[in-house]
Amino acid sequence: MRSVILSAGKSCFVACPGCYNYFGRTISDTSHVLLFAAGLRDRFGIEKITVGGGDPLTRPDILPLLKGLYGLGFGIRLDTVGTNFLGPARIRFMGTGTADHVSAAEVAAVTDLIGIPLDGSTDAIQQQFRRHATVSSQLAILAQLEEIGAATCINTVVHAGNTDDLAAMAELLRGYTCVREWQLFQFMPIGPLGHHNRNRYLVNGADFEQAAKNARENAPGGLAVVAKRAHGRKHRYLLIDSAGLVWTPEQSPAAAWQSEDTNDRRHMIGNISDADILDRLTALDEVDTEAGG
Repeated sequence: MRSVILSAGKSCFVACPGCYNYFGRTISDTSHVLLFAAGLRDRFGIEKITVGGGDPLTRPDILPLLKGLYGLGFGIRLDTVGTNFLGPARIRFMGTGTADHVSAAEVAAVTDLIGIPLDGSTDAIQQQFRRHATVSSQLAILAQLEEIGAATCINTVVHAGNTDDLAAMAELLRGYTCVREWQLFQFMPIGPLGHHNRNRYLVNGADFEQAAKNARENAPGGLAVVAKRAHGRKHRYLLIDSAGLVWTPEQSPAAAWQSEDTNDRRHMIGNISDADILDRLTALDEVDTEAGG
């Protein structure tokens, strides 16, 4: 079975012109999400789940959701900008208003790893991709995670505007013992925004690999740097949006990235509340297995 990514929130603290995601318009009831997650565990033996964005910390009941998933026995990775770890935070994209403060310590108690983004060593570079997130705010969030000893991962989207900045970013990570992993993601030109704005961000394989090499050579000792090429992430993810829609990116069967993989389309599988949703996922899993996924 593909890796499961649950988009827990329908809004975000930042606005990323290269975002691959489709945002749900509503938020599924937590009891429905937990019932679906239990079904994934029992039918497919899923042991890990990524809770991501729309930023999960914009979900009003994010802590009950995380505690529920934890109680089901899942290993949980939470990917968040982390803005309201610092205090009440303004919602910038797909919503209005303010999200309440969320305790980083309470989140860390029921997650295995907290991933936060860093896409540049300066605000000018950082905000090419992730608008409204300053470098100082991300380092303040990282400092708070360091203070409570939360296992942390840094997530960086490598794109045309930051390939020469990885060494400088690596320097910013020195001294943070909570950071266990630095993930580098080659920009993928998919989704409504990522596809529309792809020409700003496209980076070829050779430039991505050189950026990853610079990161490894300059990263603090002991920090694992994991580089993830676009083609290596094809057919790897099962995504659930905040409204409960289950989907996958529309991608060609080929292992290598093809021109037709650059699109803004998705394959809709169903909703978490559909009576036959697990049967549909079984069919998808069989297709993936036949294709060598």
